Amino acid sequence: MIGAGDAVVAFGKEAQALLAVLGRSLRMTFRMRFSDFVDQLGRVALSALPLVCIAALFAGMVIALNSSVQLTKYGQPELVADVVSVSLVTELAPVFTALLMSGKAGAGLASELGMVVLSGQAQAMRALSLDIDRELIAPRVWACVIGTMLLTIAAALFGLMGGMVLGSAKLGISPIHYMNRATFALDPIHFVLCIVKSIGFGVIIAAFGTRMGLRDKVDAGALGQHTMSAVVIASFVVLIADHVMTTFIYAVLGP
Repeated sequence: MIGAGDAVVAFGKEAQALLAVLGRSLRMTFRMRFSDFVDQLGRVALSALPLVCIAALFAGMVIALNSSVQLTKYGQPELVADVVSVSLVTELAPVFTALLMSGKAGAGLASELGMVVLSGQAQAMRALSLDIDRELIAPRVWACVIGTMLLTIAAALFGLMGGMVLGSAKLGISPIHYMNRATFALDPIHFVLCIVKSIGFGVIIAAFGTRMGLRDKVDAGALGQHTMSAVVIASFVVLIADHVMTTFIYAVLGP
């Protein structure tokens, strides 16, 4: 049975390993090949763009539909644009995109790097004096972070479009009036929340995906277990970090 002291030590070691992965990636930022970064960005972000945009479009429609039912009771259906825009930009777009990226980019990082470790390619690269941080880790980490941020922006835009479509079809709100209210409801702090959260979530996904991928493995079963752990743990930490970052930013910048 693991005691509390052992759990704290294990947590400390894992946290140290995660920070080490991020530190090595940061150190290799200007040494990695730009072509590798672009290739990974295309695999991480571009391939997920249709899925994120379509999901965000319908999510915006669902939020507009649910909020319109309640707001109509109080005779203020025009506030649908306000509710949809703020909730999408500050919460739904960053969290929704991060959870999708945990399943795609996080699992991809863990499985790709895990196969490199399991097949012995990592040892072979070290024997050939190739820097794994430069060749494998840094491009993937930065592609995950930048890709999550770009996909979050796309999700926010398509979510607003979904709300506009629903507002026009169900409530008769003109698209111009809807977008005017949506942009008027958004303050600079809402955009700060969106960008900061997307970058933070990208870092979390990249850190856990890379860490689980680089852990020692004995067989394909361990590879699958580590890949699943990367997705589950990253998703869980994203939800906790969402509350922490929201509280901190509002405390610093004000509501």
